[in-house]
Amino acid sequence: MPQEYGRLDLSREIVTSDGGVSHEIVMMRPSARAMIDVFADSRSSGQTAKLVAACCKAVNGKADLAGFDAAQLEASDAAELMAMIASITDEADSISIGDGDGVSEPLVYDLRYPIELARSDGSSPEVIRQIQFVARKLGDISEFLDAKGGAQEFYAFMRSFGTMLGTKLPMSESIIGAMDFLDYLVIKGKIMGKLTSARGRWKRTSTS
Repeated sequence: MPQEYGRLDLSREIVTSDGGVSHEIVMMRPSARAMIDVFADSRSSGQTAKLVAACCKAVNGKADLAGFDAAQLEASDAAELMAMIASITDEADSISIGDGDGVSEPLVYDLRYPIELARSDGSSPEVIRQIQFVARKLGDISEFLDAKGGAQEFYAFMRSFGTMLGTKLPMSESIIGAMDFLDYLVIKGKIMGKLTSARGRWKRTSTS
């Protein structure tokens, strides 16, 4: 079950999907899949609607959680929800990824929020706590090089450069999408660039 991330006292009450009335919203920790979908929409209204549908519930009078239509929100309340997401981005900026460079030694990232994978037999879920990243040669990463940015580029990066430790499961899109949004931001913002982008190591040798 998703963990609760934050709560918001609403400026004006809203009607929930079960016909109740709510003055408070709960936001669950967003997954990578949810936020990739949110930011795929270029419209602010669309982003808010998708965020609410994926991550938010209203607290009704019985303390139960229920869905609701984002269109009911006051503009300032919608802005508060997006501010919660911005706070996760700020948190990601402060996280260190360790010393491994992926070339001389693997870069092992400890997930801040381990991924729990349900088993078909109903036993305790398999838990992924670490992902190892290593540098790759161009000939090994055609999928990543051919990706056109956005979600597919990230999925391709994870499959091409990453390996989940402690499991034999492949790096599937469903597992990548189940990652917490915070871990997604750290990997995309710090590890992906470290292994795929120029870092100013070249030197100019010509004088003309």
